[in-house]
Amino acid sequence: MKDSKNRKQGKRTRSRSPSAKALDAEIAALRRDAAAPGLIAGIHNYCDRWCERCPLTARCTVFRTEERRQAARDGAPDDTANEQFWNELVLSFSAVVRMIRRDAKKRGIDLDSPELQAETERADQKRRRAAARSGSALFKAASAYRKAGHELLRALPTALADTEQALVTESRLGIGRPDATAAALRDALDVVQWYLFFIEVKLRRAVQGAVDERQLHLEDLPRDSDGSAKIALMAIDRSLAAWARLREHFAAEHGDAILDLLVQLERLRRAAETKFPAAREFKRPGFD
Repeated sequence: MKDSKNRKQGKRTRSRSPSAKALDAEIAALRRDAAAPGLIAGIHNYCDRWCERCPLTARCTVFRTEERRQAARDGAPDDTANEQFWNELVLSFSAVVRMIRRDAKKRGIDLDSPELQAETERADQKRRRAAARSGSALFKAASAYRKAGHELLRALPTALADTEQALVTESRLGIGRPDATAAALRDALDVVQWYLFFIEVKLRRAVQGAVDERQLHLEDLPRDSDGSAKIALMAIDRSLAAWARLREHFAAEHGDAILDLLVQLERLRRAAETKFPAAREFKRPGFD
């Protein structure tokens, strides 16, 4: 019975794997998305992934693709929509792999070659070691901010509850501007939470990109590493402003802790600008 159950489970799992027809259809859809008029090539490479607050979603290939997939899930029961989401994820990954394999085959590259895989692994290890050496201080500073920010956000609910009660009282008495204050607090919290992990991730990408550019002698071209560093710096700028706003409201309970975070972020900003002196001048497609 157990073996029979396992075989049935295996059969169900295999049946969810995308068929060749489904993969080809997804590849065709991706290409249609990319070829749609009015799109800005590469705009998604240097954004902050905050589509809900982006003014250029109508010109983004990634957003267009996500919108197409969301439309297919709209109206479906939660369980069905969740299953569709995971199936779409598998389909998207498999379609990209299929495109890569096709392109590699056209160029006479055997991606399954043991020699190529070994060489790639050695190169990746070398890249990771070089990036770790190059960005060690920056990584530590970004990681320290992420951890400290996460701990402080976990401590805020009590202060937020007190503030909410005070704003309710103001609204009832018709004094102050409780709606505006509540909106400002929501926005500030949204900003610090959205960028808390983002900053470290983008700085790591920037450092790795700089290592790759040196190894491939691409220093004279517009640097992808500067683009990644720029959006990380923008996230730091916005986080500084948001934490400063939160400190105005929670000075009594968390003023010192927020001040420490502001100092950490300011030091991180200076370190990033020193590491990537041209980042602020990088022109992001569509945005700058």
